[in-house]
Amino acid sequence: MKKEESLVKQYVEFELLEGRAPNSVFEFCKHFKIKEPTFYKYFNSLKQIRKKVLGDISSTILDRLDQDKNYTEFNANEKALALFFTTFESFLDDRSYLISKYDKISDLKELSGDWDLFFTHFDERMNLIVEEAKQNQEVKDRPYIGNYYGRSFKLVFLYVFRVWLNDESENFETTDAAIEKSVNLAFEFLGHSPLDSLIDFGKFAMKTKVV
Repeated sequence: MKKEESLVKQYVEFELLEGRAPNSVFEFCKHFKIKEPTFYKYFNSLKQIRKKVLGDISSTILDRLDQDKNYTEFNANEKALALFFTTFESFLDDRSYLISKYDKISDLKELSGDWDLFFTHFDERMNLIVEEAKQNQEVKDRPYIGNYYGRSFKLVFLYVFRVWLNDESENFETTDAAIEKSVNLAFEFLGHSPLDSLIDFGKFAMKTKVV
């Protein structure tokens, strides 16, 4: 295991076992008997490690998508669904950490800092998907606001993430339903006929009690 990867795993372990973040690089290094110069060879701060944790998760998600031979054959809506399904399947590997660290997230402002690298990857992929959707006329390329379509999927992510954090259904069926309904609704809003999907999503959202 590379030292950088080892430091990331040790950081996650510290958070899970201690129930808090290290107070300082000094405390983190002392806990794992690491020399501070060794730490600073790979990271400038604990905040940078937290970004790396989520950035590595997003890299794994995109690698899984790109290795799927069927992915390139999907239309834009299907690619967005695949991105969301793969994201939350991958989150299961780090569910304990994500719950302990981010279970209080309730608005987009909180999806910054630690999440910066994750959303750099997420936004880049969603922007590619949205551009494909415009070219294939799956969504309307409206003046001005069309440039911000990709960003709107952060709201979808936030909603699904909050559902997932509290999901106690078998095989996370509630999360799967949230993904399908919210992503499809987003595409219909950006496309042509959102009313039926909006009503269906509204009923579902009331049941999940996170909006």
